[in-house]
Amino acid sequence: MSSEQPPPNEGQLPEAANISQDHLPALGQVPSIAHSDTPSSSLSFGNFSTGLSVDSNENDDNGDADSAVFDVDQAQSSMSATSSIYDFVREHGRTYHRYKEGKYWMPNDEREQERLDLQHIICLKVFGNRLALAPIQEPVRVLDFGTGTGAWAIEFALQHPESDVLGTDLSPIQPEYVPPNCRFEIDDIEDEWMFSAKFDYVHGRHMVGSISDFPKLFAAIYENLTPGGWVELQDYYVKLQSIDGTLDGTALQRWNNMLNHALTFIGRSGLNTVKYKRWMREAGFEDIREEVFAVPGNPWAKGEEQKQLGALQMENILEGLYGISISLFTKFLGMSAEAVEAMLVDVRRDLMDRNIHFYYPIMSVYARKPDHR
Repeated sequence: MSSEQPPPNEGQLPEAANISQDHLPALGQVPSIAHSDTPSSSLSFGNFSTGLSVDSNENDDNGDADSAVFDVDQAQSSMSATSSIYDFVREHGRTYHRYKEGKYWMPNDEREQERLDLQHIICLKVFGNRLALAPIQEPVRVLDFGTGTGAWAIEFALQHPESDVLGTDLSPIQPEYVPPNCRFEIDDIEDEWMFSAKFDYVHGRHMVGSISDFPKLFAAIYENLTPGGWVELQDYYVKLQSIDGTLDGTALQRWNNMLNHALTFIGRSGLNTVKYKRWMREAGFEDIREEVFAVPGNPWAKGEEQKQLGALQMENILEGLYGISISLFTKFLGMSAEAVEAMLVDVRRDLMDRNIHFYYPIMSVYARKPDHR
């Protein structure tokens, strides 16, 4: 797809009217244009929709929909690891990675690890139990950067016993016992790549707020892929949307705007997901595809499957809210820890309010390195 023109709306979600049939998500869940400073109430979905509708059977006090809500608890069934990197940094009652201290702003403690495993479950539900949307076959060497707890890498290794799967992360929080074809290393993916051999598939998930230089990263991926190899990034577009404007003016929307503002102080952006396609093209990739899905923020949406997904996502953000906010807001927005806690009371209320019909756009963008390079 080297002949593609640059997308006209940089920094925006793909506009439905400008998306060809080849680029439509599998389920037709395409949120249309969503500029970073555009109120969610002004969205126009054109001929496509998120696939979400309000459950008209629910009353205003959030009703009796709990019977259909998924049981979250039931759902969860490059350097040597020296002792120093296990001596985690402690701050605000949480722990953070020691290697490259301060580079990643989220905690790494047991509470966060459980949430990361929950996010893995959510992604499987969103992507139809597929670990990869890219049309890979049986890749010999696989890299999962920003692997977190290693859930994706371990499951991929189990499903592809002929593949050699490497997971890398700043935190050594992966399990000790893993499949024989899976291993983990502590590494900063933004450092110079020093791997001994090239990969056939490179995967990254939930990295949009973690990388400071995506063009550099895509160039490194390109150079370290075998000809015909695939790269895939699965990420949120960190700008909450609603189907009917009920998000506008809420504490939740204000918190989301503050989060994106705070990320700018560390050279990151939660809105970079919509630029992946262009950056991949500029790095030399072809056959670039972009799939977009809508994840309801709580069990407000109609249908048992969407309610279950919404319940999982609500639990995910409720559990992560403090960790997402505390470091960024105290260090860069001039807030005290007490002020952050006070603000989050209202945000939690909104997260659980089924009268706010909000959702999280999540995207999978994948591309292939040409065979002749």
